[in-house]
Amino acid sequence: MNSIKIENEYNFNKNDKIIYNYWEKNQYFNSLPDNRLSYVVIMPPPNITGVLHMGHILNNTIQDVLTRKARLEGFNTCWVPGLDHASIATEHKLITELKKKGISKEKIGLKRFLKLATKWKIKYSKTIIKQLKKIGCSCDWQRLKFSLDDNFSKSVNKIFIKLYKDGYLYKNYGIVNWDTKTQTALSNEEIQYKMCRVKLYYIKYNIKNDKNYIIVATRRPETIFADTALCVNPTDKRYLKYINKKVIVPISYKEIPIIADNYVDKKFGSGCVKITPAHDYNDKLIAERHNLEIINLIDKNGKLNKSGLDFAGKSVKNARRKIIDFLKTNNYLVKIKEYNSQIGYSERSNTEVEQLLSSQWFLKMNLLVKKALNNIPQKDIIKLYPKKINKKIKDWFINLKDWNISRQLWWGHRIPECYKTDKKVKVEVLDTWFSAWIWPIVIFNGLMNNNNYELQYYYPITELVTGDDILFFWVIRMIIAGFFFLQKKPFKNIYFNGIVKDSNRLKMSKSLGNSPNINKIFKKYGADSVRCGILIMAPIGKDMVFNPDTFLIGNKIKNKIWNAFKLIITFNLTPQKNKENIEINNYLFSWIKNKFYLLVKLIKKLFQKYKLSKVLIIIYNFFKKDFCSLFLESTKRINSYQLTYSFFKKISKLFRNLLIIFHPFIPFITEYIWSLLKIQKNIFHNKKPLLIQKWPTEKKLNRNILNEFKRINQIILQIRKFRSIYKISNQIKVLVFCFCHNKNSKKIKQNILILLGNLKTIKFLKTNNKNYNKYYTFILDDEIYFIKRPKEIFDRKQIKHELSYYKNYLDKIILKLKTSSFLQKAPQKIINLEKQKKMYCLNKIKLLKFQLTSIN
Repeated sequence: MNSIKIENEYNFNKNDKIIYNYWEKNQYFNSLPDNRLSYVVIMPPPNITGVLHMGHILNNTIQDVLTRKARLEGFNTCWVPGLDHASIATEHKLITELKKKGISKEKIGLKRFLKLATKWKIKYSKTIIKQLKKIGCSCDWQRLKFSLDDNFSKSVNKIFIKLYKDGYLYKNYGIVNWDTKTQTALSNEEIQYKMCRVKLYYIKYNIKNDKNYIIVATRRPETIFADTALCVNPTDKRYLKYINKKVIVPISYKEIPIIADNYVDKKFGSGCVKITPAHDYNDKLIAERHNLEIINLIDKNGKLNKSGLDFAGKSVKNARRKIIDFLKTNNYLVKIKEYNSQIGYSERSNTEVEQLLSSQWFLKMNLLVKKALNNIPQKDIIKLYPKKINKKIKDWFINLKDWNISRQLWWGHRIPECYKTDKKVKVEVLDTWFSAWIWPIVIFNGLMNNNNYELQYYYPITELVTGDDILFFWVIRMIIAGFFFLQKKPFKNIYFNGIVKDSNRLKMSKSLGNSPNINKIFKKYGADSVRCGILIMAPIGKDMVFNPDTFLIGNKIKNKIWNAFKLIITFNLTPQKNKENIEINNYLFSWIKNKFYLLVKLIKKLFQKYKLSKVLIIIYNFFKKDFCSLFLESTKRINSYQLTYSFFKKISKLFRNLLIIFHPFIPFITEYIWSLLKIQKNIFHNKKPLLIQKWPTEKKLNRNILNEFKRINQIILQIRKFRSIYKISNQIKVLVFCFCHNKNSKKIKQNILILLGNLKTIKFLKTNNKNYNKYYTFILDDEIYFIKRPKEIFDRKQIKHELSYYKNYLDKIILKLKTSSFLQKAPQKIINLEKQKKMYCLNKIKLLKFQLTSIN
């Protein structure tokens, strides 16, 4: 019945783009409020710093799977795409490009720099959007948002002014995290801590008017010029007599006091630390408690200023080496010890972070959180997956600090005060995350008009899919913003996908450049294979090491679907006169139909738990083993490619339903096959594309036929095992005998066994009188099956060995089933499994004993 020419393989390089353009041209991704339930997804906006990496592919594939399934279920899906301006990362990229040309941003000036940044944004926005479409992302592209759009700028300015007027924002000259490479302040969340091997220097500080000295343990001897006190624990008996005395600082020979504070750990180092308030957050807190002087030593370039005396102008690391040499030469250095310590690095530039004094804007997070999260009703609880993420969130709230929101950059949202005409006012922008934390609200214009219809219809967002690496940067802050500004949760569900890592187990990122070339991968494997491969690599919420071989699994899935399609359309439609064939066909179809219903039920449960990798695997296993290998192959053999119209229609409908449940995972090839099926007008009249079809509904299962076929399959597996042991070809028919108490076995089941096992026939015995020595034998409940061996091969020693093994195994199972702790704690399905093992062992032992007694 094939009326069209079908290629040997699906040509993804040719067809994927045509299919995507068709979807987009017909606006199947677009959404407007209507009478359906909304299903809203927001894309974590990729930074405009270059191309996508494998982490983006995983994240957006998951979002697309969820969106496409919801669309098939009849929801009004609205997946809002976006792009982020990424202040630090983008400006760093631009400065690097300028340096290659021997130019600085200061030399070209603010106006030209911003024009350059805008050109960069336009270029890489096009690249990123093209790659997202290549994956198959079914976003509403008419809603594409950029975090520096006018509406975002207006919204950011509005909340900045509101927060300032309401007392949540303040400007302070204090300790900040400073990135000397990108020349800007950083929030705590923008620091990555790495375990490093560092040195602890033990330095002598002579006590004034005393022959004694105190040994100070420090990691940073270069900050010695900014020391304003030594500090000990007030309960440390070693130092009680020295408290309130003064010491002489080596090199500078300045006098500083010895003070006591509970902050000091008596067990770390020497139990005495130097206080450098200008370059350590905790030291500054101590200085404020004890009214100590604050000396600024390190400038914003990471060099010592004039307070460093002869070492002024030297970088921190260079100054450290020179100062250690001086301390050694002058007998101040007692010893050096190495230890492991967490050192903070800039998340963007990978530069060791300095703590400097600077005037910055801060948001009072404790006050804001208290206001935002006070008395949240039960209905506004957000569901988080996996659940382990809850603990991380709790820890963040416990250690909450004020958020430094100002950045010393040119690219970004200007801090409102910078619009003053005073030329001395330095240009500063807001932290990128300050615009990102209101993303779910602004995409529906919720800050400029919080009563608009779209906000009421689409908000809160149904799904946020993101990595837990931006949990603190973005996710928690969006939750706080939603409750603070709208008094409503921003999300119903948040799923945290795992992080994609390279072979060295480092996170794939643009800054590291350790992701494979996405465009080359798509060209080699196609979007469907990449989507399948990346999902199979990624079990729920777990990090994964990238392995391109999994894309080959995607190829296998595609090829299997394609070959099944080619087989189905080769069937010829003819009147069917063989009554026996009709009965077998109907029985087989009843089984596969019910197996499919069972699959749909299981898929629903797994989707609710975001186990997408498992969903894809069980769909493929069903398609490969049950639908293709068993059902289609059996149908082909029984009917010799000749099918009645009514039976073919049933097969075609089931195949279309399989395409529907495959579609969220592999959208391109399924849509293409669907379009080819539409050409077969005599069996298919639905003209709508696959992506807007109806998801199969759950139906009542016929458990009897499922159990019957399970038994048939067990028998077939034993027959295949027999063939494997004795190397008997599948083409050779074998004779099977069966002894059973229930003689009312269905004729239809016997026919299917004969067909699937390629048997001569099945003969039922009146008595169990077969010589076990001559037969391959297996027992299934009250049925004993015999297949004559090709020759008399029998090993008494091997039988005894097997018997001993199963007896020991049975003893272990019985012991386990008698153990009260196991029976109380184990799930019922595990207990039932152990009971099944027990019955199997009993049957196997019985069979082996029969075999032994039959040997002469």
